[in-house]
Amino acid sequence: MKKIAIDTSVLSEIIGQGCIYVDKTRCCLDMIESGKFFFLARPRRFGKSLMVDTLANILQGNRKLFEGTYIWDKYAFEPCPVLRFSMNDLRAGSYDVNVRLLMSSIASKADEFGIPLDTSVEEPFFHFAQLIRGVAKKYGRQVAVLIDEYDYPLMDAVADLSRFVKMRDMLSSFYETLKVEEASVRFCFITGITRFPHVSIFSKLNNLIDITNDPKYASICGYSDDELDTYFGPYVEKHFSDNAISDEEGKRTFRQTIKEYYDGYRFCVEDDVTLYNPVSVGKFFMNGCVFRNYWIGTGAQSLVNSLVGANSAFFKDKSDFVIPVSELDTFSLEDLAGRCASRESIYSFLVQAGYMTIKGLDGGRLRLGYPNREVADTIEARVLASYGLKIDSSVLRCLRAALADGDTSYAMQIIHEAFIDIPYDLFLEKENNYQIAFFMLLKHLGFSSVNAEERTNIGRMDLSLVVGKEHVYIFELKLDGSADKALRQIKEKKYFEKYMACGVRIHLLGINFSSRERNIVDWKEEVLEG
Repeated sequence: MKKIAIDTSVLSEIIGQGCIYVDKTRCCLDMIESGKFFFLARPRRFGKSLMVDTLANILQGNRKLFEGTYIWDKYAFEPCPVLRFSMNDLRAGSYDVNVRLLMSSIASKADEFGIPLDTSVEEPFFHFAQLIRGVAKKYGRQVAVLIDEYDYPLMDAVADLSRFVKMRDMLSSFYETLKVEEASVRFCFITGITRFPHVSIFSKLNNLIDITNDPKYASICGYSDDELDTYFGPYVEKHFSDNAISDEEGKRTFRQTIKEYYDGYRFCVEDDVTLYNPVSVGKFFMNGCVFRNYWIGTGAQSLVNSLVGANSAFFKDKSDFVIPVSELDTFSLEDLAGRCASRESIYSFLVQAGYMTIKGLDGGRLRLGYPNREVADTIEARVLASYGLKIDSSVLRCLRAALADGDTSYAMQIIHEAFIDIPYDLFLEKENNYQIAFFMLLKHLGFSSVNAEERTNIGRMDLSLVVGKEHVYIFELKLDGSADKALRQIKEKKYFEKYMACGVRIHLLGINFSSRERNIVDWKEEVLEG
């Protein structure tokens, strides 16, 4: 079996060490032959940097690296000078220091190509223009410009509006240089997390072709089902052999579980192609096919954590994950920097960041959802943490088992102990806050059917949980009320009727929270046989 490379985005290392390289050169060739200025947005750790390095090697004429790939016998590999920048290097946390870092990066490339710079004007865009023109003139051919993580300095500054604005204006002038020096540019490829229409720094660079949501380039980064089966098939077969899995049902279940955990990223409105996260897939097979949340362990964005934590109510009910299609084109990072982002804007940003994805299109509105179990676990854990509910996996397994066995008493004991950990200074004054926390705790258990405020013909129940084919739980929550009153409401509104013909045990649970004790102080249960 070929080795798996997950800690490098250098194509020569991947090929030279005999590692798996999922061939994306068809997309590279199409771009190089069909246009000049391209932009791609994808979530972090999704293969963007490897795509940049692949394009660099193609444009530099390093044909020997591509033997056996799609592009091998379809491109002349005539070399041209390549200027590469990674804005991920601008991580100083200071505007002035980041400007100096960018100037230093330009100067380093000027030294590499032997281009003198006029330092009388200390502006990045001025030196960038000199570099592009100087290299093109010296080598007698147009240059290629590849920019990775173009928006990292903005993402890093989004919590500081003043620094954000200065960084945005500086980068706007820097990127505008590509338009001004277009005659010296053969090819340009820019990547980042946020789509370029969302950031005004590209307002003057109006010749970019945005391929982010183009069906033709849907699979340019990430792995399709076919690619996973083709390139990682030997690892799947080894797992079957090592674990004596020979029946077709067992094999299908294992393959489907991989899909549920790591697939589901969809980037095109018109095309339902879904993709796997490359880092998650690589780590999964390298760790002996152990199902874990690998992507979040590669460095979650603090911005995402703060957005979810501060707006936990936005993540209570997945049926509310709906935005207009136009929101994908109108959202701005400036909204986040100015702390005025709407629910729809936050959802739109999370789609770009990979924490949500497109699930479908209804008229002019997009239905969104979590791409897979890995991401759902991450978001739900963050929402739980915003309510002080930090529960380890062993406790969650016990709670899941108790509910699966119909052991309501033990389940309520676990839930009561979980709410004890809510910090005293975390202000929960409304019944809805407890309902959200309770709901997210149940959601985090991984059951497929957990519903909040489910509608019936005469009312709307607080929460319902379906556990397999044996148990249904209907919860009514009160704050500073009584468990009797909550249970009575379930029965009077007949929330249970829809489950009576299902042949399951129906647990009616009235639960009362105390705002003073910040926990469950009373609960009552009645069980019906459906």
